[in-house]
Amino acid sequence: MLIAKVILFCVYVSVRLSKSDGGLILQKNVSVSAVFVFGDSFADQGNNNYINTLAKANFPPYGADFMGGTPTGRFSNGKTLSDFLGTLLAF
Repeated sequence: MLIAKVILFCVYVSVRLSKSDGGLILQKNVSVSAVFVFGDSFADQGNNNYINTLAKANFPPYGADFMGGTPTGRFSNGKTLSDFLGTLLAF
């Protein structure tokens, strides 16, 4: 119960601190050239070539769209969740 109260308090403080009065006015033709994403597995699917594990991505179909079609050991075909969100939000 204490953990839930701490999380709720942190969310409340974050919302209160991030509240804006809408004082920033941008031009209509403003575009975003890059989006910086910080995160864990949602931003980077990782590389497990050198880890002793049963789950491997060193074989097709992984890397099918990579140059030469060579599997890279990543559990992704190039696009991550943040790429899809950026496309959805028209960045």
